Amino acid sequence: MAMTNSELITIRVSAFIEKSLRGNTPFHSTSDFISYIAYKESKKNSEK
Repeated sequence: MAMTNSELITIRVSAFIEKSLRGNTPFHSTSDFISYIAYKESKKNSEK
């Protein structure tokens, strides 16, 4: 099954983030980072 353009972009962005942040962040993976950002955004929106 071929990947869609958005799936390919997601993989490339994830790889770039992990390469750029390697060793410079408390996050173990891109998914940890995304989960953290989602948590912070949901907390910010619930305070309004």
